[in-house]
Amino acid sequence: MGKKLLVGLASVVLIYIAQIGQAKGAELKTIIHPTSKEVKLDWNDTGDRYEVYSAGKLVWKGTKSKYVQRNLKSVSPQDFNIVSYKDGKRVDSLNIDTMTLPENRAKVNSAYDENMPDPLKSDVYIDSTINDHVLSLKLRGNIQDDFDGKIEIYKDEKLIDNNAGTKLVDDNIEPGKTYVYKFVATKRLSESEIKKVNEEFKNTGQALSFDKIKDYYYRPYEYIKAIRVPKQNERVNNPAWEPPVGPHPNQIGIKYRTFIPNKYVRASSLVSGWTKSYKFGGDNRSFSFSRGSHRTQTEAVARFWSTGSETFFKKSVGYTRLYTKKGEFIKKKRASAKDITFSQGARDKKMNYFVIHHNTKVAFNDFGWASPGITYGTGIVAHKNGRVTVSGTRDQAPNHEMYAYIPYSDVMIPLFKAKNKGFEYLAPPMPNAYININVKF
Repeated sequence: MGKKLLVGLASVVLIYIAQIGQAKGAELKTIIHPTSKEVKLDWNDTGDRYEVYSAGKLVWKGTKSKYVQRNLKSVSPQDFNIVSYKDGKRVDSLNIDTMTLPENRAKVNSAYDENMPDPLKSDVYIDSTINDHVLSLKLRGNIQDDFDGKIEIYKDEKLIDNNAGTKLVDDNIEPGKTYVYKFVATKRLSESEIKKVNEEFKNTGQALSFDKIKDYYYRPYEYIKAIRVPKQNERVNNPAWEPPVGPHPNQIGIKYRTFIPNKYVRASSLVSGWTKSYKFGGDNRSFSFSRGSHRTQTEAVARFWSTGSETFFKKSVGYTRLYTKKGEFIKKKRASAKDITFSQGARDKKMNYFVIHHNTKVAFNDFGWASPGITYGTGIVAHKNGRVTVSGTRDQAPNHEMYAYIPYSDVMIPLFKAKNKGFEYLAPPMPNAYININVKF
């Protein structure tokens, strides 16, 4: 279980080769050089004339196989289309999604430094290219796995590779569909954190088995990319995101729900462990954008105007229901939402940054219970052009789900669906999960 550094990027200029496979005829590839102010594209010669589109608009055409987009803002998502022509005929095209670097990158030493998430200082991003319905992903940034040096990759929450690196080529995609990919690495807790985990198990009278060491001594880092594959008949100068009709066409929503999938769960306490005489009512449902009850729900919508943007936020907490061991109802009570907070960050007519901090405990404080709260913190940047970036941390219990959507439309993307790993993960010493998400509608 030696520490293995998979990717270390010390230079301000990040360089990677986007591997594209199984294209018909000429195979268009590009090298991407992002900095905080520009993106340079340098591709191989597959034709005698080229066009480059940015955000759906033609920005360059010529015979050279390179282009530089200048005067960009830092940490701003960028999409390009390179179209190759030969003898007047279109021979190939490449769709590119990337992001400029932050001017001052955050230096993270531990998970506790990440509790105030700031995606505007993160250099982590999953770049993507699409060529002839082959999708290539490259996770960039300082990514490491301390357990065995291997990264797991999921597609739409299904594990597709448990021995991967930071690259993926997927030729099993369909035009017009949206896919969610997740790279998962693990980092070992500090010795002081491990000591607290051991003390927690000792206090509750439980034994930590060898096969559970990865779960409790290592923190998962989840890097997520949601991306829509263009349709075959889409023109390259069509915008990747079309605002929905309605009175407020330019807005993007984020919904985060926590819930207990079971009908009942045993009542628990940090003081006395499991309480045999009582049980709590769960939400008795599976993952859903809107159906069924929840423990907690937060929802934020960023709305863009010609002169700026504003954010609308709401929160709700479900009832905690107490039952006897036989399932006889005793009482219900709603916990306070005062520790679910919203903070507005930088915003303008193209970008809106805000932070949601969440901590909600069981509503009852009688019976000698001292129950841990459900906690998470997310920093979210919504862009008017339909991009969303998220970074933060979350408990690994109970079930957590997060969605991006466009209000007044049927456009919705599930960002992650995390299953409950056990209520002991609510205890403060237990490792939480780090999340980093980027979305392109």
